[in-house]
Amino acid sequence: MARRLAPADVALLAELVGLRFPTEDLAPLAEALDAHLAFVAPLLQADLDDVNPSLTHDPRWRD
Repeated sequence: MARRLAPADVALLAELVGLRFPTEDLAPLAEALDAHLAFVAPLLQADLDDVNPSLTHDPRWRD
């Protein structure tokens, strides 16, 4: 099983990006972030070696 995030981890991440959360919100945020990370974990295992990007960027403004 993957390592679970602690409220202190969330506090550190928040500090790194310039956010502040009340102490009582850190534990629920850690649980929510754990749930999101668990959801995307299988996507990180996908073999994409032979897959080319399909997105293109057109910087022109559209009127």
